[in-house]
Amino acid sequence: MFNNIITSEFKNLFKEAIDTILAQNSLSVPCLIRYDSETTSQQLCNNCKFDPITLLSSNIYNGTGPISFLEGRICPICLGSGYRTDISGAQETIHLGVIFDSKYWLNWSSKTVNLTDGMVQTICSSEYINKIKNAKEIVIDTNIDKYGNYTYERAGDPNPCGFGSNDYIITMWKRQ
Repeated sequence: MFNNIITSEFKNLFKEAIDTILAQNSLSVPCLIRYDSETTSQQLCNNCKFDPITLLSSNIYNGTGPISFLEGRICPICLGSGYRTDISGAQETIHLGVIFDSKYWLNWSSKTVNLTDGMVQTICSSEYINKIKNAKEIVIDTNIDKYGNYTYERAGDPNPCGFGSNDYIITMWKRQ
């Protein structure tokens, strides 16, 4: 009866809807990520396609990167790791979807989190996974006075999620 309901078109519609919600001029809020001053951050390679399952390069040229290479060869930028190391400032701003109220949190993880007051959940594109993992703390920049501009530390590792893919990550944060 329910065969063929979840089609590739349906999955594409889901991805487009979530991408629209997370767009910079949509429902996401700017969050200041602070890194340890000695930390270098790793960015996804801008030359090859990233495999979110193996968390490595698929070693397939993405068509827009600076150095093209033949399929089956190792990416000349990241050497197959899927990441390139950038030494950047100790902080930067990225846009995250922030869920303050625990009754609306997405629970797509098999790991349970001990909930405490002052926790928030963020959702963002999986391209930010290394930024989130390397974050010392974040400041959620919101104009909602009742929440204020508190500083949060990560309360667990980012969890990949998506509808038939790992296009997004969910992270729990605890107010300091």
